[in-house]
Amino acid sequence: MKKHFLLIIIALMAFAAKAQNAESTFKSAVDKLKSYENIEIEFDYNMINTEAGIFETMDGAGFLQGDAFKLFIMGQVILCDGATTWTYNSDAEEVMITEVDKEDGNGSPLSIIESYYNNITAKFVDEAGAIKKIEVKSLMSNDNFKKIIVTLDSKTLDIKDIHLFDNDDTEFVYVIKKFITNQKLPKDFFTFKESDFPDAEIIDMR
Repeated sequence: MKKHFLLIIIALMAFAAKAQNAESTFKSAVDKLKSYENIEIEFDYNMINTEAGIFETMDGAGFLQGDAFKLFIMGQVILCDGATTWTYNSDAEEVMITEVDKEDGNGSPLSIIESYYNNITAKFVDEAGAIKKIEVKSLMSNDNFKKIIVTLDSKTLDIKDIHLFDNDDTEFVYVIKKFITNQKLPKDFFTFKESDFPDAEIIDMR
């Protein structure tokens, strides 16, 4: 009995160490992302909900810098300076202006990853050589997502793909195809200019 008890204690200690290692690996990857002055990405995007029969796929691109970003996806240009978001819809030929509400999940894409930093649990769900999959769950009850799964290179800490699972069991997948950092961008790169959308109707929802 004593031997069995010791084996259980050792197993629990090993599990705790591995969980801590998964959390520290994930946080190191987030720290590396935050260290860049800016990021340019191209990605494949999938939205999946098996029960609802949803499987949508498309590609996108964007630039991220702190709380500011510029995204190109689904015929839209989404521009944000950190406080205000401008969404241009090419089909409707209109620009919708809204205020950023980070608590509602409409902040920078980087802020979603950064929000999974404190008050989390993490574990490895797959380890194949240098490629690791880490499942991260927030301990905050009001979180918009049940969990995220990040695939990364444990040697370089580069993120390969991100899977987000919301509370309606919809999975959002971002597969990174291009990743360039620390470019010299114009000062007004994340500033909305009406002259760039001369035929669009401006709808201010602030």
